Amino acid sequence: MKSKSMPLFIAAGALALVLVQTCFFVVRETESAIVIELGSPKGVVPTAGLHAKVPWADVVKIDRRNLGYDLPNTIEFNDVNQERITVDAFARYRIVEPLVYYQRFSAGAADSASLRRSGQEAIGRIMQNSLRQTLGEVSIDDIVTRQRAELMKRIASRMEDEARKFGVEIIDVKITQADYPEDIANTVYSQMSSARTEEAELIRSEGKRENTRIQAEANRRRAEILADARRRSLEIQGQADATRNCIFAGAYDGRPVKIEEVKPAAPVDGQPPPKITELGTTVSCAFVDLNAPGDPERAEFFAFYRSLQAYEEALKKGDTTILLSPDSEFFRYFNNLDGRR
Repeated sequence: MKSKSMPLFIAAGALALVLVQTCFFVVRETESAIVIELGSPKGVVPTAGLHAKVPWADVVKIDRRNLGYDLPNTIEFNDVNQERITVDAFARYRIVEPLVYYQRFSAGAADSASLRRSGQEAIGRIMQNSLRQTLGEVSIDDIVTRQRAELMKRIASRMEDEARKFGVEIIDVKITQADYPEDIANTVYSQMSSARTEEAELIRSEGKRENTRIQAEANRRRAEILADARRRSLEIQGQADATRNCIFAGAYDGRPVKIEEVKPAAPVDGQPPPKITELGTTVSCAFVDLNAPGDPERAEFFAFYRSLQAYEEALKKGDTTILLSPDSEFFRYFNNLDGRR
């Protein structure tokens, strides 16, 4: 009895397994699924988990992750200066509308892998067109240095406009290489080197001219400052001599002297003139009291002190010869400390 029922159990188990495989399917977290009945898509299953379907329906799974596309070969075209350049690049994209993507590329696609290949071929075409259109509007210098980031944004924007038509979002585009073709690279680099050398010489020449101009201006300004300093020095010296003479006059006569300010000197370089006790002021002197009697002792001491200064100045070298009369005023204090003859 048992031997007769065993085939039935095996058949029932096989039937159940077939029903499970044909009526249920699993969607992973990284996938979206499209249910196809009799060749027509019936809906998209965007959530992960175990899902049911009719036995005769097929399921196509589409990757929802960020995908990459690298150009299989560098592309060659002319830039805005009609110079031949080669460019290599890659793009990152994501399928955001699985049903639109399937409807665009399902013809001739037998499975999910062939569907993905068809999509990448379309990505490659719009990428090459966007690169040619965008980079053909600029020079290689802009591509390499000046506008690289802005150019990649423009390429991505152009690709986005086309990719949205088949349910794809462009995440990023990067230029990995931009160069001249090998057959003209050496010639171009030699021309670039010559141009840079000429540019460097021009910059150095301009620098020398500017250096000469700055030095000439500095020398002119230096001469003006020195001339002004000499003028001010002479003014100060003259005022100091005038003040000294006033003091000497009062000391010699023995009467008090008042030093008065007559008028301030003219401003120099926009600076206000100094005070009477500072620099740049014209002075005059006058006796405080013209009728005041002189002080003989003060006058005598002044005469004695000035005579000592004259002796020191005249005889400081030690080998000075002076030919004067013995009763000269110069020898007034030599023989008599009182200054009497």
